[in-house]
Amino acid sequence: MAKKLGNDYRLFIGDGGGPETFTEIAGQQDLSVSRQSAQIDTSTKDNFPYATSAPGLKTLSIPFNLIPNLPDADGYGELETQALSATPAPVNFQIKTGSTIVFECAMYITDFNTSFAQNDAVKATGTLVAADAPTTDALA
Repeated sequence: MAKKLGNDYRLFIGDGGGPETFTEIAGQQDLSVSRQSAQIDTSTKDNFPYATSAPGLKTLSIPFNLIPNLPDADGYGELETQALSATPAPVNFQIKTGSTIVFECAMYITDFNTSFAQNDAVKATGTLVAADAPTTDALA
């Protein structure tokens, strides 16, 4: 049985132009996709002593870690520009394996942090959150 490798999944950022082009962000380390579902309380007195619930809307987030590999104006540079913008706007992101798009979504960059630790490479971390439902979501 074949195994999937995390190294094959790469994050790309769109340039917002038309037709939009996507650039891989250089220096990627970790990337994960989280789909957390809110809970809807369905409990009644009949359920005592247990509460019951059903899944509600999902919160989609993508935390990432990178060591910026510069120069990377269209990848990391665009990410940094959008993250530090005084007027945040959704940005289109893709996750690809090779040339296959397995995820695409308009997202906000909700946090963006840079670490300048002694005796270590400069690192950047952040989180993307969905501004809309994904247009492609074939992640396994």
